[in-house]
Amino acid sequence: MNTIRWKMPDQYLTEWYRNLSGAVKTAFYAAFAAGLAAHLYQFTNKLYNYDELANTPGGIGLSTEQGRWLLNWMGRFMRSVFGGSYSLPFFNGIFALLFLALSAGMVVSVFQVRNKLTAGLIGGLMTVFPAVVSMYFFMFLALYYAIGIFFSVFAAWLTVKYPKNIIANIAAVVMIACSLGVYQAYFPDTVCILLMVVILKAAFGGVKEKKEWKEFFLMIARFLLVMAAGVAVYFLINKAVLAVTHIQLTSYQGGDTMGKITIAQLISALKSCYTSFFDLGFSDVMGISYNRTVRRLIKVVWILFAAGIGAYLVLKKKEYLNKVIVLCGIVVFPVAMFLIYVMAPNSYCYTLMAYSVVFFFVFFLLWLDACFRNLKLHAPVKSITNWVSALLTAALVIVFVWYANGNYMALEYTKYHDFSYVQTLVTKIRSVEDYSQDKPVIVVGTQINDSTNGMGSLIGDTFTVGGKADTNLGYNSLLYLMSDYLGFSPYYGTYEEIQNWMQREVVREMPSYPADGSIQVIDDTIIVKLSDYEIN
Repeated sequence: MNTIRWKMPDQYLTEWYRNLSGAVKTAFYAAFAAGLAAHLYQFTNKLYNYDELANTPGGIGLSTEQGRWLLNWMGRFMRSVFGGSYSLPFFNGIFALLFLALSAGMVVSVFQVRNKLTAGLIGGLMTVFPAVVSMYFFMFLALYYAIGIFFSVFAAWLTVKYPKNIIANIAAVVMIACSLGVYQAYFPDTVCILLMVVILKAAFGGVKEKKEWKEFFLMIARFLLVMAAGVAVYFLINKAVLAVTHIQLTSYQGGDTMGKITIAQLISALKSCYTSFFDLGFSDVMGISYNRTVRRLIKVVWILFAAGIGAYLVLKKKEYLNKVIVLCGIVVFPVAMFLIYVMAPNSYCYTLMAYSVVFFFVFFLLWLDACFRNLKLHAPVKSITNWVSALLTAALVIVFVWYANGNYMALEYTKYHDFSYVQTLVTKIRSVEDYSQDKPVIVVGTQINDSTNGMGSLIGDTFTVGGKADTNLGYNSLLYLMSDYLGFSPYYGTYEEIQNWMQREVVREMPSYPADGSIQVIDDTIIVKLSDYEIN
């Protein structure tokens, strides 16, 4: 009779860690170190963007209404365990970084990377990419978003690592559904990883014999089946959740039309995928290729990548079908990178939705690494190309770290300007004739237009990651600034009360802030008019 061998937790951890390859460990540590260099500024300061303002100190914003049912469940779990889903910069930031670093390690594991430098560069890219900066702008959701990325990578890892394990493949389906349930824009991560596996397998995986081709095409079919099943499970759960909660999908960012696309929209979306890919080297695409230095580095990546593809096509004799599959996969790859255009044709896409673009740079490193190992290259060519690609990618990591810190500093400048301006506004409200703390404050209008407050973030033209504004003096953000950050919390009136006041002629004739008379006491109510408005 076999006896169960009981192990202590440290024994399990020691054995697990020992079994990890050096490259996987390097990817994890490099990802974590580079992530700290990029984001520690945000972890150790209480900065905010427009959504962070509305959900401070606790809250997760829209979730089920946008098809993000797992985001809602995770928020409820945090409230049940910790008493609230709070925006805690260091806690949320560090644990989110941990999940991103684990994701980097899994990517290296999927492709069985042996070169520790390549592994380290992949890890660094995956935690400093501009989409991660945008993720950390939404600090109240950062941990959940990072878990969503982890799910998308974990799904690909399970699919590749356990090809004949039904349970593992079912788990991959569940992980895809969960990733979509956190944030739909992370599904392209899975697509990119599995597409890279197909391309590299066709190019360098020794697929030559009839039996090998059969297994190869069965692998592609399984990949497609897992992804399709994951999407189907997501929609089934989403439909069930909406039915049980009696919630309707919001039209915000095309949430109610995701998965629905016309032929014309599909053609337009596919065109956008390719134009965005080529625009990376010539203009700013979603805050990624934000300056000339990044665009020049990307152009060099294109050149080296193209050279690596050319070397493969020339030096790999015959294998014509392999080459056709490789070229088809490479042609399709920009669509996988920017698949969000196809998934949400009615959405405004910005940096937060562009994490999958990082896999272009990962693919570049993996392709060259495979070329160095499998092609008979002359020693000088191999050495020089290796040095150039390593230095090039390291430069991208460093520039992205610099870019991250600058974007967080831009947030802080905006915070200073917001606080100063709103403090003055609060002082003026308290200084109005007949002011009383018992009087309600009614704010009408949408946005303050004041030419003396035009400094913005000071550096907004340089640091352009999407997800932040140069000023937060719009109606909703203004109220949150006054009440949650400056502690000025009188009764602000209900929606109906505000609408009633907006209808009154005396309010419509008031000048807009900061003009004299833009703050008045009318019928024991303090009226603050930000701007002229139209009545719906």
